[in-house]
Amino acid sequence: MRSDVSFKYLKRSKFIDNILENNFKKIERRIKIFKNDDPIHISVHIEKNPHKEQYFCRSHIYLPFSKVLIAQEKGYDSSLAINKAFSALTKQLDKLKYKIEWHRRKKAKESKSIS
Repeated sequence: MRSDVSFKYLKRSKFIDNILENNFKKIERRIKIFKNDDPIHISVHIEKNPHKEQYFCRSHIYLPFSKVLIAQEKGYDSSLAINKAFSALTKQLDKLKYKIEWHRRKKAKESKSIS
């Protein structure tokens, strides 16, 4: 898994790195359903509004088979915005994982009934 993190009007800190690391671990656990050979890329952009205390987090996960999951959240704290965006991504991944498993079970059931 490759990850890119960018910042705008905000400096990288150990606090933000810890939050991102914890959220990347959650994502890694959920993407084990995909083959290890397939390239998976996570892009995170964290931005602070220069005029007021508001933060934005945009996250993209580029999955195999040309599927892209996108989450964009905002909050009055950088950690809140990041956690909300990754929470939305994990929900999307769980939904996609369920669909893939459902199709696999359906194909397995059809192949058993044909045999």
